[in-house]
Amino acid sequence: MRDFVASKDKPVEGDFHTRECGLFAEHYAWLQRESGQMVPPRKAFNPSQARALLPYISLAEIRGPRFVFVRLVGTNTVNRTHIDSTGRNLIEMLPEHMREWSWGQLVHVTETPCGLTFLCKEDYEHVSLWVEVLSFPLADADGAPRFILTLAAEVDRQKLALRGDQAMQIGEHTNYRYIDIGCGT
Repeated sequence: MRDFVASKDKPVEGDFHTRECGLFAEHYAWLQRESGQMVPPRKAFNPSQARALLPYISLAEIRGPRFVFVRLVGTNTVNRTHIDSTGRNLIEMLPEHMREWSWGQLVHVTETPCGLTFLCKEDYEHVSLWVEVLSFPLADADGAPRFILTLAAEVDRQKLALRGDQAMQIGEHTNYRYIDIGCGT
């Protein structure tokens, strides 16, 4: 077993804004090598092997049209947004104008399959911050890509000064790109 621990001296793969996303991409590539699959099975992801990344990780499962069941949300995300979406439909939690577009992006990650990364601006009452999001597909027991493993990390933690129950709004997206995991994009 290999534990991916954040280290200032450890190089990471890819062109990312946060160290966590680089480590996450490296961990996903390791899951591919260990499982021998372009899309590793869900059971290949062992949280104990990614302890340093767990606060930033979420796991969702596509269960049907526009139904993305959130199975796990990292404590960093819950603390940042004051929202624990575990057990809820992710699509229904999004602003109405973003639902169809977001559904299409999530389906693309599993149907292509490929990785997806972007920067998302989160607006709070007293602060706005950029969050880097990186998602990869995982397969069910039958080998069908149905799960989406995601890491979300603040790009600039110095601006993260939230107090109380501040409402979060999702703002603009930028640096949006698909990542070829060996299946094309």
